[in-house]
Amino acid sequence: MITRTCAVTGMALLERPVNMYRVSQVRLDRGPLNPRPRPDTPAVFRTEWNRFDTPGLTIYGAEKRVTAFVESLAYKAPSANDFAGLHEEAKFLGVELHVLLQELRDAGVPVEGVDADWRSERAMYELQYGTATWVDLANMDTLMAIRASGISGAPKMTISDLTGDDREVTTRIASWIRDQKLDTGGSTQGLRYPSKFGVSEGNHCWAVFMDKPNTGCSPIKKNFAADDPDLLHAIRITGVLVP
Repeated sequence: MITRTCAVTGMALLERPVNMYRVSQVRLDRGPLNPRPRPDTPAVFRTEWNRFDTPGLTIYGAEKRVTAFVESLAYKAPSANDFAGLHEEAKFLGVELHVLLQELRDAGVPVEGVDADWRSERAMYELQYGTATWVDLANMDTLMAIRASGISGAPKMTISDLTGDDREVTTRIASWIRDQKLDTGGSTQGLRYPSKFGVSEGNHCWAVFMDKPNTGCSPIKKNFAADDPDLLHAIRITGVLVP
């Protein structure tokens, strides 16, 4: 991996091939490389956009399968207090969290989870990108470049703003980054960023900017079962029931 500072934008760049995993719906109109297009108009309310969506097309992946599952389930994660209660109850009963969640659902107790067809409608895809230029979003140089641009939309503009839930902030920053011309004369392939559920070396998330659907790489489809170890790990991390 090569990390350097762009001489034009000041952002931290990674120049490397990237292998990532992505959980995506298996549908003709919403495949692994065919995300929902976002319009390029200031009047659009961005609350329902994904964290780094930009006008055009943006897809997401993770360096590890378990993180791809976590990111795809994160929108359903219970509050910290509810999660703590579920975790303690599972420990008291001596069962895994996913077992407790299923028992509660079977007993008619409402718990946070996805629809019964969530798993059957999705597959895990492996995406392989050749050497490209990526912006390291969590790097201090990138943060300084964003603060200097005036695009932030946040009073102080810290790493918590970059990775937070305010879509008006995160999507506009991503759009600004996508529009920048780098010192190579080209633009970035996308962003590397930390998962909100934690990050470790070799376990980051990626937002990929696309010009056209179904381009950039050839996805490798990998089906998964209800007892997939990485899926069960993601359930333990998020507290989201997957039937």
